[in-house]
Amino acid sequence: MKKVTFTTAAAIAMGLTAAQAIETGTMQVDGAELTYIEQGEGTPIVFVHGAISDARVWEGYADRIAKEGRFVAYTQRYFGTADWPDDGMGFTRGTHIADLIAFIEGLGSGPVDLVTWSYSGEIATYAALQRPDLFRSMVHFEPDVDRLIDEVPGADAARSQFGATVGPMIAALEAGDTESAALRIIESVFRMPEGSAGEEPEPFPTYWKENGRTLPIYGGMAPGAPLTCDDLAQINVPTLVVQGTDTLVQWAMMSEQVAKCSGNAMLVRMDGVTHDGPYKRPDRFMDLIMWFRSLNYEPSAGGADEPDAG
Repeated sequence: MKKVTFTTAAAIAMGLTAAQAIETGTMQVDGAELTYIEQGEGTPIVFVHGAISDARVWEGYADRIAKEGRFVAYTQRYFGTADWPDDGMGFTRGTHIADLIAFIEGLGSGPVDLVTWSYSGEIATYAALQRPDLFRSMVHFEPDVDRLIDEVPGADAARSQFGATVGPMIAALEAGDTESAALRIIESVFRMPEGSAGEEPEPFPTYWKENGRTLPIYGGMAPGAPLTCDDLAQINVPTLVVQGTDTLVQWAMMSEQVAKCSGNAMLVRMDGVTHDGPYKRPDRFMDLIMWFRSLNYEPSAGGADEPDAG
């Protein structure tokens, strides 16, 4: 593991104290070098990004999370801007599951609190089935566990609703424009007007476009292994599932199934957001993360009230 820490002078130049500075580092994992950022001390709260993004989407969370624990966010293999270790043939769910397990083991801090968003929620679900001992708690924002709704009534219609929105992304990919394709799929899953993602505040449009190169291999992956409610019932890690009230039906169904089927889970809805909740309402999402974490750290807080809805 290699870490690079901002100097005190660099931290001050950025308006931070030395204690507030974000550290960057790399970890060697099965032939790949995973990059990560961290801040603070104590039990790690590990943030894992979804598709079309990387660890940078969590940077705005670091300062607040680090006040109560060790904020850590890593970039999954093939995401971000680093060169790929191969031609992308290793881009599989199995690779990302193994990387998550190895990354947590590499931290050497025991079980972690985990925060996911979309695709990473699927990766974490499979990882928790394999290695529940690595997780102290999990918070998922709309986990994209599509195989879990295979037999749920209405699943085909929900998938069709989403499928009807991806035409512009497909056209961009066919034209070889992965940056435009990334913006178009963001508009689909965030329920934004076509053409609007590029007008969002920087640096997010840049992050999305830089990760557009993953879309062809992401879309070409084989489906994950079948999952049933009985499978998820084996996961007794305390789990909070957060769902946007305005999200597409497919994501609502997946969130509800994960919360219903997991052995120790609850569902909370966040008002006025779609699949974009951690992006549009980071303060609210952080409230929920820290509230749920406090329940698991402090037995006396077991009866604490959930934060106000919204």
